[in-house]
Amino acid sequence: MGDFLRSKERVLTAFDHGVPDRVPIYDMGIDSAIVLKLMNAEVYSWELAIECHEKFGFDMITAWPETFPLKWFTDDRGRRGYIDEWGRKRLFTEDSTKWYAGGVIKSEEIFDSWNWPDPHVPKRYINVEKTLKMGAKLAIIGFVGGPFERAALGREHQFILIDFYKNPGFASRHMRKVLDYWIEVGKVEIDMGVDAIIIADDYAHKSGPFFSPKIFEKYILPLLKKEIRVFKKKGVKVIHHSDGYIVPLIPDLIEAGIDGLHSLEPAAGVDIGNVKKSYGDRLVLVGNIDCGSLLSFGEPEEVKKVVRETIAKAAPGGGYILSSSNSLHRGVKIENMLAMIEEAKRFKY
Repeated sequence: MGDFLRSKERVLTAFDHGVPDRVPIYDMGIDSAIVLKLMNAEVYSWELAIECHEKFGFDMITAWPETFPLKWFTDDRGRRGYIDEWGRKRLFTEDSTKWYAGGVIKSEEIFDSWNWPDPHVPKRYINVEKTLKMGAKLAIIGFVGGPFERAALGREHQFILIDFYKNPGFASRHMRKVLDYWIEVGKVEIDMGVDAIIIADDYAHKSGPFFSPKIFEKYILPLLKKEIRVFKKKGVKVIHHSDGYIVPLIPDLIEAGIDGLHSLEPAAGVDIGNVKKSYGDRLVLVGNIDCGSLLSFGEPEEVKKVVRETIAKAAPGGGYILSSSNSLHRGVKIENMLAMIEEAKRFKY
């Protein structure tokens, strides 16, 4: 119980680059199927997910605002799906996994007539409220997006990347619409009492960023700076999430004002030891335990070995929070997740 009571303190110490009693443990999300198995339950709820975080030793939890479906459909293969508030098409497979299936913002005319989401709808924050009430002993991280990803997914990546060259005014307008929403969401979450904010905005695939540094610096960085400035002015730390080989953009992200970086994907070639040496005095590092291969197909002893090696590289001097390299998706083996947590708890500063 004493260990559990220190969870929030442990995380906040790491956020300040201090040295907690042990490395804090986090994951941006735990798939509902894993929660059901861990909790031996048949019906998923967010309350159950909060209990799962506490029971299995996580120190930090993401409080997710809701994104609502606008239109349900069935595709030509009989699969059920919906279009959400950002124009993203989502499909459910036979095992109820939800997949991105394209975007519907095909033109500026559709963009101009789109019914954009309202950040001030109270029911959007039901799970945030539940997390603050039930998970008060954990560090609670408010979730927002950044300017790029929701615009890219509603428009589709290939089209917004073309827009940067052929119609940059439209790309900028689209991203500003997204940014204005997320700034309001973050302000609501901070006012509700979250301990920090995580901005999820993917900028890279495994081989490198989606765009040139020039494109990033001209169109995305100014918007990201604005968002981060608002949140930090309200007194919270800001963690940025991006999968992929994000290393070339780290100096720009530091310039934007981030306090920490997630997910430091090892499968994309991100060496957390090198990142620690180069930026550990300016960034809290979060992640780096591979969820694509290691946690899904490895064995517990292999997981423990990688956890030990990762902590040895990233934890000295403080400023490291252990988590998977994205989230605990339903392909992750339960025994590997438990091995990751068990080994992380063994490490003492």
